[in-house]
Amino acid sequence: MAGFLGEKEVLTRARVKEIVLNKEYSFLEQNVSLLGIEGDNLILKISFLLEYRKKMISIEEKDRIVLPFAEFRIEDWGDGVRKIADIE
Repeated sequence: MAGFLGEKEVLTRARVKEIVLNKEYSFLEQNVSLLGIEGDNLILKISFLLEYRKKMISIEEKDRIVLPFAEFRIEDWGDGVRKIADIE
């Protein structure tokens, strides 16, 4: 029989995936950190922080992510709000 407050939920990877997919969290912070540039690649790390039933859950990339710089669109926005041109 469960206690007065109900059964305590044990989080697993599969359950955390369901929480994210079903948007069952009350807070979500997304963070991409640029660790550096090596040759023509950007080195990134991605992490998420979410609140679920008054618990904070951290999801963080185990290994660094290497992405070719050529995969990114770069725009020159000048000193104003509107985009001036793409940078080749």
